[in-house]
Amino acid sequence: MKKIFLALLLSLGLVCSLNAYELNGKLAVKWTGFKTEKKVPVSGTFNEIKADIKSSDNLSTFLKSAMVTIQTSSLESKNPVRNKNITSTLFSLVSAKEIKGTITKVNESTKELTLKLTMNEVSKSIPMEYEMSNGNIVAKGSIDILDFGMKNSFMAFSKKCAAFHQNKSFSTVDIEFTIPYK
Repeated sequence: MKKIFLALLLSLGLVCSLNAYELNGKLAVKWTGFKTEKKVPVSGTFNEIKADIKSSDNLSTFLKSAMVTIQTSSLESKNPVRNKNITSTLFSLVSAKEIKGTITKVNESTKELTLKLTMNEVSKSIPMEYEMSNGNIVAKGSIDILDFGMKNSFMAFSKKCAAFHQNKSFSTVDIEFTIPYK
C-alpha cells in the first residue's frame, strides 16, 4: 500500500511539474525603429534587463507576475555611434533612465496580452500578440515615443540623426520580448 501511495504521489508531482511555467534563461527584449521615407528598420536590444517572474502552474499567472526593469543607457544596436545618438537624445532625461514593464492582462484564447509600459514617468497600456513555441513565449507590439512625453527628446534625436535618416525619423517603435520557459 505504501508503494502505491508513493507511486501516486510521485506521479502527481511529475504531472504538476510538467504543467508548471518557470523562467528558463534570460528574458530578451528587441526594439525596431524606422528611418527614411522607405521606413528602413533599425533593431537592437538592451544589455541591462532585470526580470523577476514567478513560477506558476497557470500561464496567465506566470505572465502577470513578470516585473521587468531596463536600463536605457544599456541600449545596444551593434553600432556605437547610433547607441550614443539614441541614448544622448531620446533617453537623456533623468526620468527616462529606466523603462519598466508588467503584464496586466492575458487572454489565452486569443493569444493577446496587455503590457503596462512606463517610460519617462508615463505609463501606457500596450496591446500585444504572443506565440508559444519551442519553449519560448514571444510577444510583439508597437509604441509611439511621443505617447510617453518625449517630444523634445524625439525632436533632438531626429535633428541629430537627420543626415543618417535622410531627414525622416519615425516615432513609432516595434517592441518584442521573449520569455524562455520550461
